[in-house]
Parts: sequence; C-alpha cells; structure tokens
Amino acid sequence: MSDCMKNHALHYAGLGLAVFPIKPRSKQPLTTHGFKDASKDQQQIDQWWSRWPDANIGIATGSASGGLVVIDLDIDDSKGLDGRVTLREWETQHGNLPDETWTAITGRGGCHYFYHDTATVRNRTGIYKGIDVRGEGGYIVAPPSIHPNGNTYTWEHDPVLFPLAEANGIVFDFLCPSDGSQERMSFALPDKIMDGERTSAMVKLVCSQQAKGLSDEAIRAAVRAENEQKCVPPLTDRELEKEVFPAIMRYQKGTAPYQEKDFSRRSDWNAQPPKAKPGPVKLVSMDQVKEKEPEWLINDYIPKGQITVLAGDGGAGKTTIWCAIAAAVSSGAKCFLNQDNPFAGNCKAGKVLFFSSEDTAEYTLVSRLRKNGAKLENVLSLSLADDAFSEIKFDSERLEEIIKEYRPELVLFDPLQSFIPPNIQMGARNAMRACLNPLIGLGEQYGVTFIIVVHTNKQSGMWGRKRIADSADIWDIARSVLIAGEGNDGLRYLSQEKSNYGPLAQTVLFKLDSGKVEFESYTDKKDKDFVAAVSAATYQAPAREDAKAFILDYLKDGEKETSELDEMMKAQGVSKETLKRAKADLRKENQIFYFNRGYGSEKKFYCKLSAPIPSENLTE
Repeated sequence: MSDCMKNHALHYAGLGLAVFPIKPRSKQPLTTHGFKDASKDQQQIDQWWSRWPDANIGIATGSASGGLVVIDLDIDDSKGLDGRVTLREWETQHGNLPDETWTAITGRGGCHYFYHDTATVRNRTGIYKGIDVRGEGGYIVAPPSIHPNGNTYTWEHDPVLFPLAEANGIVFDFLCPSDGSQERMSFALPDKIMDGERTSAMVKLVCSQQAKGLSDEAIRAAVRAENEQKCVPPLTDRELEKEVFPAIMRYQKGTAPYQEKDFSRRSDWNAQPPKAKPGPVKLVSMDQVKEKEPEWLINDYIPKGQITVLAGDGGAGKTTIWCAIAAAVSSGAKCFLNQDNPFAGNCKAGKVLFFSSEDTAEYTLVSRLRKNGAKLENVLSLSLADDAFSEIKFDSERLEEIIKEYRPELVLFDPLQSFIPPNIQMGARNAMRACLNPLIGLGEQYGVTFIIVVHTNKQSGMWGRKRIADSADIWDIARSVLIAGEGNDGLRYLSQEKSNYGPLAQTVLFKLDSGKVEFESYTDKKDKDFVAAVSAATYQAPAREDAKAFILDYLKDGEKETSELDEMMKAQGVSKETLKRAKADLRKENQIFYFNRGYGSEKKFYCKLSAPIPSENLTE
C-alpha cells in the first residue's frame, strides 16, 4: 500500500483526530496501550506507519479527538443483527438523525455516523439491537483500512466534502433515551447463547432487570438460572462474579438499561459503595457430580488444562524440549514423547504462546521451533523489548487478557523466576501458592495448559522432588513433573517424576541434533537411576584410569588369557565394575582387542594390544 495508509492517518490528524496503528486486516492495536496511545503528532504518526506501512488506522473517540462521537450500526447475519433496521424503526417514532455528516461504510456493510458533542458521551455497546456508541474510552477503524473479511472500509460522506455535524437534540435523545423503552420492552434472550456471546448477554440481562427495579438478590438468581439454561457452556461462578455481576453496581435501578451511575454527582454518592454482597453459597452433593476421565494435551505426560513443570540442569536441553512440544501442538503432529506409542494420536492443533526471558526468538527459538516442525503462524510470543513483558506474571490481569483474546492450547513460561511477582520470595510457600493459583483458574476457564520451565538445584546426588526443592510450592501445584538430564552413554532422558492422573509414564530417551529432538527409545529408569549412575561414574573415574594404565602395562609383553588378566586385576584390588568399564573404554578407544582359540570345552579367550603402546602410557 506504499504510503496510502500513512497519508490518510496524517490527514485525519490534521482534522484534529487522534490516530493509532492497528494490525493489518484486524481490529487489534499494534501499540502497547492501544487507543490510549492515539496521537495527533505528525512525527509520531510518520514513525508508526513507516514501521508498519500496511497497518490499519484507528481513531480514538471521545475527548482524545475533541469530543468525537460515532454511532456504529453493525450487521451480523449469524446473530440476526442489522443496526440499520433498528435505526429506521427508532427514527419513525423520534425523527431522523442528521445525515449530512461524515459517514463511513464498515467492512461488514454497516455504518459509522460521526458527530461532535461538547458533552462527554461514554463508550457503550449494545445500546440498541445491533447498535454501539463509540465515545469516551473507545475507538473505530477508519477508511481505507481492511476488515478481517477482506473488505475495505470506505467513506460514503468523505470529510473532504462534508462537515462534521454537531450532535443535536435528536442525537441526544438517541444516545440518552429518557424512558429506557428501547430495550426494556423488547429485551429477550435467545434459546441458546454460544461462547463469545455469553458475557454480553448476561450483562444485558442484569441491566434489563435493573431497569425494572428488581433487588440485587433477585437479579443474581435470575441470571444464574438463565445462564444454566441457555448458555453453552454455562459461565462459571468465577466468570459471573468477575464479568457479569459488577453491572449490578454499575447501572442504576429503575432507569434505562446501560444508564450508568455518575458518582461525580452528589445525588449518586450514596450509591457508590456499599460493596456488592456475595451471592449465596451453594454446596454440591457428590452424587450429583459426573465423573470425568482426565484429558491430555500429550498422552500420559502433559495433562490438559493443568500445570506441568519441566525441570533440568543448564544444558540439559529444556529449551529444545519445549520447542519440540510447542511444535507438535502448533502443527497438530505427534509429539516425540509419544512417538513410539501406537495408542497415542496426534496433538490437537492450536495456538501456542510462550514467554521466554532466557532465549531470543530471532537468534534461537524460531530456528528450534522450525527444525522441530512447528506451524510458526500458530506460535505467538511477546518480545523482551516490549514494555508489557514486565507485566506478565502468573497472577497478572494482563496474562488473563492475552489468554482470553488468543485462546491458546498451550502457554509456556521460561524460566519460573521471571514470572513471579517481585514482592514474592520463591521459598515462601503460602505466597508462591497464592501466586500460582490463578493459573489453575485460567486452565479451568479457558482449557489452556501451562508448562513452567524450572532450573534444578546444584546439590549433588539429589533426584526427583529434591532437585527442585528451591522452587517451594511448584512441585505440589503441578499435576505432572518432567525432569531432563544426560546419561553416561551420551543419550538424554526426560523422566516423569510426578503424575496426578495415572501411573508414571516411561522415561523417554532422545538425542539433540542441531536444535531438534531425535527420539531413541523408552526405559523404565528414572531420574534417580541416571543421577546415581553419573555420580558413580564420577567417583570411579580415577580408579578406572589407573585400571586402564595397569591393563596396558600388563599386556605390553604380549597376549594374555582374559581369566589371567581378571585374576591379576582382582589381586590389585580393582572391582569387577571398574575393570568392566576400564576394558570397555580401551576397546572403544581401539587400544585392545579380544579373540579366542580352540573349540568346545577347550575354547579359551585372550586379550592383546591393538598396536604398540607409547612408552609414556606404560608403567615401570
């Protein structure tokens, strides 16, 4: 689009409108604070559209643009909405809105009517069926932006040819109806309210009941009943308390729906607090609870909608492991954890979010995701350079906002300590539990699975739970714990050390090949076995080197029977295990070899040097 979008944005700013960039073919802002970042500054606008030349154009409404009010007539055939019809019906009874003003055709064929109003008009949705008001605290998408459906926003009455009309009495009556009849008489819920419409419908129900003057308790009871009967699936109690019932305090009783209380006026002071009373507690008897089988994101290893911990020492391959898991989820492929499991199917394809403060996407993560087969357009992240990154904590509202908007299947945090609020110590169990608890609620509400990457402690000879003891309550809150490490044979392992939904799964053995996980096999060994083997090997290493030197010295005069060699080593106090490892190392290094002579009971086994041994390798 070259400079087309930039030129339009600069033109709007010249008209006194505050603009900001929006993602191409989207309604989502590109700046950190969205419409709050809107500006009339030509230099700022030039910088934005030089960086994002194809960005859509957002115009902040309300005081940011000098009192701009936009009446938004929406069209949505799937919901039976046509704001144009609603407006015509209203105008037959009240008179016509001024139509000699800026008017735009939206991407879905609806209309934006622009007016200037000296009074503060709040941003409100659903003021009439299919009609929203964009005022203080809102924004619209302006021509020639492109709608997500591919259609272009266009001007019907261009600002170049038409003036911006002042809001007159008819506009005022439309924005602030005195009798509230527009929805009080006609408001009715559909028989089924699907996900995406549930919260809005329940808030409207609250407002409708407020307009009738019903008590708070009666409103709560009515909303709960309609929610259970008509919402698919019903909103949870947590969602009702957080997103729906606050409308009881926000809107006035006995007035038009959506007429907010004005706490700046003395007459409304008494209505501010008290705080909303909690609803009655309803206990559930266990005979009414339907048993459910646990769901898995990755069969047997990562439970869906829960917290899984991925732990390991530095260099154990944790980053590549989570990249491989993310790749499988993003592409709907089979995860390497189930690669040799004939009963495990492919992952359910979905979006993956990751927040990493350890590795950059550009230099590390994109490469590893790609090599592991990720569908990169399904993998989303937040740049470390973005100011909002510091707001991403386990208990932050910003995290919930992102999950609610993008609805991912999987969210990864790497590492744990980067996403703990600064006022919480990792060793404080109660504080850590309170910090992590919101993830459980998000998992239940949105069906999202969480993987938290944890560094193991540096204490030697520890395994299982003790390896992440420094991370306080993280073991207890996790439903699955996976520990990564490296064995003596060069293979890496991923051992499940905790599983709340079934027996521990087998340990996965794998290799890392240039940033890609290569599955090898399964084993029944656990982290304890690998740690013990590494510890033993470390302890035995000096003795093994002495044994290797003695074997080379013993064979310098020629071949020897292996039984004779073994007896001589035993006489020197060398253990069978050390001797076995010493001989294995020498064979691997091609310094000795074995052969046999004779047949049957006369067969004997011999050992000799593969080549002459330099004198510095032989003992005196």
